[in-house]
Amino acid sequence: MKTFKNKKFDGLCQPSGFQFACALSVCIAATAWFSPVRAETVDSELVLLVDIVQPELSQTNFTRLLNSYANSFTSSQMLNSIQSGATGKIAVSVMLFGGASMQVTGVPWMVIGNAAEALNFANLVRNVTRPTTFAFSDPGAALTAATKKFGTETGGASNGFESTVQIIEVATAGIPSASMATSTANSSANALASGVDLINAVALGTFSNSIDSFYTANVIGSTIPGVQATSTEAPLNGTLNNMMGGALTTTVQTGSAAAISAVPEPSSLLALLPTTLLLLKRRRH
Repeated sequence: MKTFKNKKFDGLCQPSGFQFACALSVCIAATAWFSPVRAETVDSELVLLVDIVQPELSQTNFTRLLNSYANSFTSSQMLNSIQSGATGKIAVSVMLFGGASMQVTGVPWMVIGNAAEALNFANLVRNVTRPTTFAFSDPGAALTAATKKFGTETGGASNGFESTVQIIEVATAGIPSASMATSTANSSANALASGVDLINAVALGTFSNSIDSFYTANVIGSTIPGVQATSTEAPLNGTLNNMMGGALTTTVQTGSAAAISAVPEPSSLLALLPTTLLLLKRRRH
């Protein structure tokens, strides 16, 4: 606190202990008021990127796909995987995409760390409204839009969460045009360079083999040591639920393991103590 040196004001402006305490309280309150809200720490942030282009993905199959997501996140296996991480929680969002200008948030960022939160997310997923689009799906533009959703970890504005691992899971029944290969590959490379750690894909439906080849060559990727990105095929029938559940659980387990491995070892933390104590000692003098 500033004090005046002019002797004329010495008796008036020297604060008493009570006055100093009050002023300090006001300063602390003002700091708290103007400080930005701290982002919530989670193990990983996951964007479920869903291709909604018709007629490749019919309304019936779109509903079936969303139900498989909902069932996956409310399973005990998924919750066990989530809670095995360093913080025991993740943040998830759903984005729907079609052509170059069609990227819509289906479910905004939500934290999942317990059964109630998982059920809340699942209910929202089951009730996602599907926009209408008939344009050729553009996975490159979708990857660029999804990358921005992670916020500070990928160079954007905060999304309310901070995590060790950022993951994109793409699900598509649409065959991208071969002319999109280069731009899609560039978008994937830019996403990984910007901070996305893992991009997986699931190729759905009748043309899943061709889709899988395109996504393997141009979309999937990983920067996590020892972890390979995957592109798998899944039929749009009764087995979809189990296949998607297994793929998503494996993805979440990967994020949890990476989050744990990123936490400093106890010995490393102990090594920091002498330096910290030295700084505190200097600050007191």
